[in-house]
Amino acid sequence: MNKISTPCITCNVKACSLINSLDKNLLPIISQYKLQFQFKKGEVIFSQGEPVSGVYFIQSGVVKQELTGIKGKPLILRLCGQGKMMGHRSVSSKARHPYTATAVEDCRICFMDLEFFRNLLRKSEPLQKEINSVYLNEIRQNEERLLQIAHLNVKEKVAEILVHLAEAYNYREGGPAIRVHVNRQDMANFAGTTKEQVSKIIAQFSHEHLVRCRAKQFQFFNIEGLKKIAAA
Repeated sequence: MNKISTPCITCNVKACSLINSLDKNLLPIISQYKLQFQFKKGEVIFSQGEPVSGVYFIQSGVVKQELTGIKGKPLILRLCGQGKMMGHRSVSSKARHPYTATAVEDCRICFMDLEFFRNLLRKSEPLQKEINSVYLNEIRQNEERLLQIAHLNVKEKVAEILVHLAEAYNYREGGPAIRVHVNRQDMANFAGTTKEQVSKIIAQFSHEHLVRCRAKQFQFFNIEGLKKIAAA
């Protein structure tokens, strides 16, 4: 983990809740108080059960949020890409992280102390609304994940994972290929299945022109086709 420095006012992450919600005059002040770190692939950003000390904003890279389930088996809740927040769901001084966050590739992360973030919330109604919107959206996503685990078959789960991957890596149809650093075992942990099943379904999707990939390099996702399968 290495410290870095990028002022908020020059940041190009347009999806960041701070940049979207706060008065631009506040951004230079925030830059003085925030910390920025670079995490290498595989590094743990924070662990399940640790006290929450602040809020994290992903400037670049992808992070997996993972729960330790029954008998220590991991369950991936979601993949978070550029602009996403972590730690915002717990603004109490006694709160603990409900999951472990791990860099699945090299990441640049902004960090804001919890007390400073609370002060921002008190002073900014737009930021309060943004945080509430993000929080409600995550609750909805978690509910959908539970339904998927309970009711979707393996093919439908893998289709949902691929849609999730495309969104996490900001894939755009007709745009450049993306290299994902999420391996087949991670995908299996996300779906509650085996990596052999994941590989088999991805090969089937490739034959059906729903995805085109070689190892971790994805040249094409048929997003609408995959969504239809996931919602079947």
